[in-house]
Amino acid sequence: MTTTPITTRPAQPVDPAARTRAGWLAGVGIILIAFNLRLGISSAAALLDTLRDSMGFGSVTASLLPTLPTLCFAVAGLTAAPLSRRLGTERAVWVALVALGLGLGLRVVPETWALLTGTVLGMSGLAVGNVLLPALLRAHFPARVSVMTGIYTTVMALGATLAAAAAVPLADGLGSPSVGLAVWALPAVAALLVWSLVRAPRALTATGASGVPAAYVSPWVMARTRLGRLVTVYFALQALNCYALVGWLPTLLSDEGMSDGGAGAMLAITQGAGIPATFALLWFVRSTGRLRPAFTVVSVSMLIGFTGLLVAPVAVPILWTAAVGLGLCSFPLVLSVIGSSGTSPAETTALSTLAQSLGYAVAATGPFAIGILHSATGGWAVPMGALVVTAVGQLVVGLALSGSGSGPGSGSGRSAVARRVESTKG
Repeated sequence: MTTTPITTRPAQPVDPAARTRAGWLAGVGIILIAFNLRLGISSAAALLDTLRDSMGFGSVTASLLPTLPTLCFAVAGLTAAPLSRRLGTERAVWVALVALGLGLGLRVVPETWALLTGTVLGMSGLAVGNVLLPALLRAHFPARVSVMTGIYTTVMALGATLAAAAAVPLADGLGSPSVGLAVWALPAVAALLVWSLVRAPRALTATGASGVPAAYVSPWVMARTRLGRLVTVYFALQALNCYALVGWLPTLLSDEGMSDGGAGAMLAITQGAGIPATFALLWFVRSTGRLRPAFTVVSVSMLIGFTGLLVAPVAVPILWTAAVGLGLCSFPLVLSVIGSSGTSPAETTALSTLAQSLGYAVAATGPFAIGILHSATGGWAVPMGALVVTAVGQLVVGLALSGSGSGPGSGSGRSAVARRVESTKG
């Protein structure tokens, strides 16, 4: 059986003022979660060379460290749907935040084993949060999925930008790269405290969007839909491009003669350049129902940035990193498609689990492969050439996905998923 009905009780009336307070609390909690989702990754990328010098680890560990987040997203992400089914989405997110805080805090120990173990634990928490956030938006803000997607991805980018820009000076000020890395556990503690007060919406703990009993939906049901396959492939390509570049951009620019602080600043530009564009693109998609122009803009921008970093990386690095930053808007676009698909939070969770787990499994090869190619060739031409090829692939798949009629403002993605889920019942 693919679906398992959940036993429900009659819904009790809810005071409107209490509902409003709960909504605000959930909104603040979601924003704090989003703020944490990239802090541990960007700070480690900015401090990679400093950590390597202080701990003395070799090229294999240096290649593995940027790869661990995507590996954890792929493996631990598969636990999100069953964990949500067993504990409830809100409690599953609480557990994820505990893992995140403990993992980032463990990295205060200036040893390679603590760095790797803490990264695995913390990124596993991030994996569950990544998968469940679209379902949280669908449950708490069903009429504002696109707006909330824009807000939380913007906050996520702000967090990544802050971590990239502040990691090196913060570590210098604290006198230790390990302490500078572990201090990013504090925002996770703040998110955990707020999220402890959040409760599931009463209407959606019992029923789905259609008013029938909610059900567990297998992610593999989504794999049999065209939408599920296209979303997964596109998610894989954009994640591969993102993590491969974010993991190695400071090192690339440092190798080309830029200072560590300057390289960290370029990473911050990459993370922050797409912030205003995210709202503009999601507003355009929501207003017109047209995905193709938005997907084309972000994919072409990514291709331009990668090509510039291949041909002349330090000639106009601000231009190349800003172009890549605009290209990273592919992430909120595909999340908006996921969040608007399906007829219930359970179906949204299933599609999110499929796309993110399989997508990150593919993306995990990116940072490691780039590191190996760099070590093998002694330069950045071959690694960046490979990323140009994957950027072309992202453009092609994005055109196919955006031509499928799915996403905000369109009902076809929703109905396609619903038909596939319905066909598995009984």
